[in-house]
Amino acid sequence: MSESLNVLVIIAMGLLVGNELAVAAFVHPTLNRLPDSIHLPVASALARLLGKVMPLWYISVFLLTSTAGWIRWHQTGQFPVWFAASIILMVLAIVYSVAVEVPINNRVAAWTMDTLPADWKIFRDKWDVHHRWRVGLLTISFALLVAGVVH
Repeated sequence: MSESLNVLVIIAMGLLVGNELAVAAFVHPTLNRLPDSIHLPVASALARLLGKVMPLWYISVFLLTSTAGWIRWHQTGQFPVWFAASIILMVLAIVYSVAVEVPINNRVAAWTMDTLPADWKIFRDKWDVHHRWRVGLLTISFALLVAGVVH
């Protein structure tokens, strides 16, 4: 059971990190090179979709990681430091997302060409900078999770 859970949590976290990295490295840079008339509707649609899906994905990964760490603790009797560190960074990424990125994302999701503020690209750039920090937190969290599984 615990080996299957370890595989599941690594896959779930790896896909989460991969998705967030793809947004930071490929999706948003590509959108930024498109004309505003294309960029805005695509960015708004992605913000609406990912705004619904990502919270569930983050919480699921958090719960899976916590469960795997708890099982490891009860099987070995040793505190799973790698899992704990991974969970702490995951929580920080979630709090950071809710406090900083979600408000910007909600604004982007609501924009249309008619309601677009003049400084809209400043908000998009700000979100991208914050997103890169979140990708860094998640990547380290993922590395710590893998270390926890292999130790």
